[in-house]
Amino acid sequence: MTRKPKQNRSQNTVETIVQGAFIALAKHGAEGATTRQIAEYAGVGVGSIYEYFENKEAIFSAMGQRFSRELVGVIQGATTNVVRLSLRDAVYELIAQTAEFLKKDDELYLRCARESALMEKHVPFGAVYRALADLFVQHAIKHPEILRLNNLQTMSYIFINSGIATMIRYLNHPNPGFSFDDLAKGLADMAGHYVEKELQIINK
Repeated sequence: MTRKPKQNRSQNTVETIVQGAFIALAKHGAEGATTRQIAEYAGVGVGSIYEYFENKEAIFSAMGQRFSRELVGVIQGATTNVVRLSLRDAVYELIAQTAEFLKKDDELYLRCARESALMEKHVPFGAVYRALADLFVQHAIKHPEILRLNNLQTMSYIFINSGIATMIRYLNHPNPGFSFDDLAKGLADMAGHYVEKELQIINK
């Protein structure tokens, strides 16, 4: 039977195990990472892992919760500044800050993001999408003309998901041939150009 961490010492142990799991996953992949490796990177005994987690999948779920929680924090932290910007500049800024999040701690999260099947299974992206939806609502309040677009929800979904996927693929590419700044500007221009064109059609 596993137990839930209640005291600070137990909570710190769990966080240490999760951090060790991120390192093991980055180095060995989801299939190759073992609980023994996780314990080694965490600096704890294997017994300590099974005190809090039933198996490796349970650790991956805890990792997903942490990834989601921290990414939501990035989005919420950026919201106040981003909503004041034009859509084009808002997309650019959000992409830049997300990239910083993925590349922190020696690109630990970025290397884990390569495990797409694991990310889809264990990361509660619902919280991330809700944070993005809240950001969108606040941005729309500042820029109400955007609400005139007919298929806004569909296009927002496409831009968000394709933008994140493109960014991760770029950051994992050994030699993409152009800078990340060029990529961010390209994605921002794509979203901005679409909105500007649609508004021109509506205003005719």
